[in-house]
Amino acid sequence: MNFKTIIAGSLAVGLVIGGTLIKVTKESSKDAVYTPRATSVQGQDDYAAYMKMLKADPATGEIDPALVAQVMNDISARGKQTSKAALGMNWIQMGPDNVGGRCRAILVDKNNSNIVYAGSVTGGLYVSTDGSGTWTRVSGHLGTQGDNLSVSCITQTANGRIFFGTGSTFNEDQQGEMGSGARGNGVYEYVPATGDVVPVLIQTANAPQWVNNTQVANVNAVAARGNRLYIGSMDGLIYADPDGSGNYPSSFSSWTNPIKITSSLFETGTVNDIDIASDGSMVVCFSNKFYVMPDDNVTLYNTTNGLNNRSASRLQASIAPSNPNVIYMVGCNSSGNMTNLEISVDKGQNFSVIVPGGAPSVDPMRRSATETTGQGRYDMAIACDPSDWGHILVGGIRLFEWKYNPGSSPIGGSWLEAATIFGQGAFNPYYVHADKHTIVWPSASTIYIGSDGGVNRSTDGAQTWQQRNLGFNVTTFYDVACAANGWFIGGAQDNGNQLFAFQAFGEPSPLGTTEIVNTDPNITFGDGFDVAVSNIAQTVYATAQNAALIRTNSAAGGNFYDADMLDNYINNSQPWHTVIRLWETTNDPLSMDSVKIIVDSVYGAVIAPGDTVFPGDTIQVGDTIHYTSLTNGFSLQHIVTNPIILANPKDSFLIQDPIQSRFVLRMADGVYMTKDATRLNAGTFQWHKIYASNNAYNFEFSPDGNHLFIGTGDGKVVRISGLAMYNDSNSLDVGGANYALTVTTIATGLGGGSIVGLAIDPNDADNMIATAGGYSTNPHVYRCTNATTATGSTGNFVSIKGSGATAFPNMPAYDAMIDYQNKDKVIIASEWGVWSTDNAFSASATSVDWADESGNGMAHVPVHGIVQQHLWSDAAINSGWVYLGTHGQGFFASSTLATSIEENDDFADLTDNNFVSNLHVYPNPMNNKGMVEFNLKANANTTVNIFNLNGKLVKTVSLGMLAKGQHKESINVSSLSIGTYIMSLNAGNDKSIAKFIVTR
Repeated sequence: MNFKTIIAGSLAVGLVIGGTLIKVTKESSKDAVYTPRATSVQGQDDYAAYMKMLKADPATGEIDPALVAQVMNDISARGKQTSKAALGMNWIQMGPDNVGGRCRAILVDKNNSNIVYAGSVTGGLYVSTDGSGTWTRVSGHLGTQGDNLSVSCITQTANGRIFFGTGSTFNEDQQGEMGSGARGNGVYEYVPATGDVVPVLIQTANAPQWVNNTQVANVNAVAARGNRLYIGSMDGLIYADPDGSGNYPSSFSSWTNPIKITSSLFETGTVNDIDIASDGSMVVCFSNKFYVMPDDNVTLYNTTNGLNNRSASRLQASIAPSNPNVIYMVGCNSSGNMTNLEISVDKGQNFSVIVPGGAPSVDPMRRSATETTGQGRYDMAIACDPSDWGHILVGGIRLFEWKYNPGSSPIGGSWLEAATIFGQGAFNPYYVHADKHTIVWPSASTIYIGSDGGVNRSTDGAQTWQQRNLGFNVTTFYDVACAANGWFIGGAQDNGNQLFAFQAFGEPSPLGTTEIVNTDPNITFGDGFDVAVSNIAQTVYATAQNAALIRTNSAAGGNFYDADMLDNYINNSQPWHTVIRLWETTNDPLSMDSVKIIVDSVYGAVIAPGDTVFPGDTIQVGDTIHYTSLTNGFSLQHIVTNPIILANPKDSFLIQDPIQSRFVLRMADGVYMTKDATRLNAGTFQWHKIYASNNAYNFEFSPDGNHLFIGTGDGKVVRISGLAMYNDSNSLDVGGANYALTVTTIATGLGGGSIVGLAIDPNDADNMIATAGGYSTNPHVYRCTNATTATGSTGNFVSIKGSGATAFPNMPAYDAMIDYQNKDKVIIASEWGVWSTDNAFSASATSVDWADESGNGMAHVPVHGIVQQHLWSDAAINSGWVYLGTHGQGFFASSTLATSIEENDDFADLTDNNFVSNLHVYPNPMNNKGMVEFNLKANANTTVNIFNLNGKLVKTVSLGMLAKGQHKESINVSSLSIGTYIMSLNAGNDKSIAKFIVTR
């Protein structure tokens, strides 16, 4: 496939604390292009609140494990059915293969150092056979049978078997639901020979232990000693040995808890960490205590002098591989700040503080010396050099290195920042992405780090680092948008805005992306959110948290606010989730913009090459006037339909400028709109506050751009009408003297909570799908058939959950798409992959059937964004392609619904002026709506296709199954441009045709 290019081009400070030399390097602020995820009140808290909003039951404000369990069981049961998916979507993984994403676990195979495993928080298990050079998803985590993709920890037994735990309590809540992670479901085995993922100790999804968040609902740690498997459960440490067949117990009660507090009381807290030494000794960490097993027997050593208790919220330990007497311990408090870094040289009987907590500048859990809180509860990692017991790495947001100073008393050493979190990129050998979750040190020179940016490796003992994410496609996207040249862009948590451009910017990998960089010092970028693409301006629009917005036609750009909006952005607390939407067209019959052509007696006016008119001349009907659009100086032509008589001695006339766009952005005080977003030639930008509430979770424009629909956080759908009718601030601004826009609430109480997804039929703006978040028994998918004409807030939307075995599960539905050729084909982006129907509008509400489309190249990964290319194949090389922005496995694309012009043979010979119409269409010409009258010889599934005179299918109307006899059906043509069209009515094997005209 050939792709046309549409988008252009591509201080050292030393001090001694407790015998430790501390050195801190100061980074240049101009290189700071990454913002860690919790550096302010509107950081981690807003992130957690947003994810909770998406997933919580709106009735309680909490995520109900019982409802989650119900969905898991429902989906599992459907996966065992043999029914085909409604649309049969085939998915292609489209990277990014150079970015990575949240990695919580890494394991290097003990028998072959080239084999490396990595686990993602929602993307599943990946394996590399070339020392992390390339990665592949394990086949057991593909398709609809993938049981749990939230990998938190990995271990290997003496006989080489691979086991991994799922779920983590180190996200924003104990359920693992409020962050980008997901709830776990126990421990699994990966079988390399077959690629299978096999349950070992899992919890039945409706079991009380799972619902009550106990036992192995989330597993923070797994470890092995010989073939004995240890699991860090939510009810303490447990272990088991395999039976004669190699099987481990499948019930929790058959595993042994070895930690006794008294003769009859066991330690049943949630395990944070397990580390097993070369001699079989072990340390087990809980949130504020730890236990040491000094040898390889079952009894664990518990000191009686209180040395094993810590004032901490999380603890993690590392035993020196070369000296099992040496144990390092690091912890954090409830604010996420490091408490102390400690060392024991006597197997945990005594500990010494080697780096005390409290100093922000030397706290790896904090981003910088100015931060008051850290993230140790979320990101913490520690590992010891296998060849040197006095050399360790500690990770949080930042990465620090401690080296023992031989002979020091008290014991001490140097404490250095070992990498930077700024100036990111493949060519910066000192960069490691912020938020480190695991450090694996298999040899003196080789180190692996798993972070929110994927996998990094050092081959020189932490002197330099390389990103190792080729194929580790686990980026967590919130949104996706596509361009007519096949490019697409997504906004990602922790990884900014990633543009896929088929290596046009020199990306080194086949599925690599380029991050859109903010160059504006007034704007703070970090997490990516909503995105958009303009085919007219060849421009992408990228956002970050708190209403940060830039545009660019390369890989870097700045804001396009006006002065008041910039002041608003800087001085007000903006919503964490940045919401935008772009509408554009090259042929807007409703355009209020005009180009003024001045004709004077000296120079006249050149209306076409070689054709100059002067005052007193007449421009005749049929003449072509060449003129320039207000948008980027594009050349336009206008065919005169009425004579233009020019007066003397000077005259002027206006010609409509059909190139139009509208762009909306949510800010702290409401919704703003500009018509200048695609005008790269605009010297200033004019924004209008068209809506005075920031309760806007997503936007959707009608195909003609006259209506804006808003999904709100309290279950409403609001329509703002008249956007095409006005240009002036008095009419468009809510504070204007003559505010003229019509604001209508057309739905209330949908889903009982937030409307997080809207989709409009590109052929008929009255048809709309609305989706709701939250695990709840409320409906999650609704349809509307009068979106542009509804006058009230009731009776317009109806749930199309369906019923029985094909009903839509009670899970969060994040986004929706209506197919550009057939409104009955609807795809929903959900917490559990993508789901589709082929009778969304033709079937009764209770008869709509939903099918799981998460197989055929994909998995049950959360999908937050879905978009289809609605431009036809004469305007886009990817016409009909569907793109997904998943929250854990990057981008996916599908051509299943794509149709080229060559496939539309219905219009053959219909443009012949001699053809005879056998279909009654009236009025003719028609304006926005018309009627089609026909007689059916038999009951038939009936469809109307409308073609332009170039043979392009421009609209499809599915009338559904109609009975034999006479029919009159209304056809909405408001989205069609002025011109002549062919209508083809298909009923079973019969076809009727008519030619009609659209005028305004």
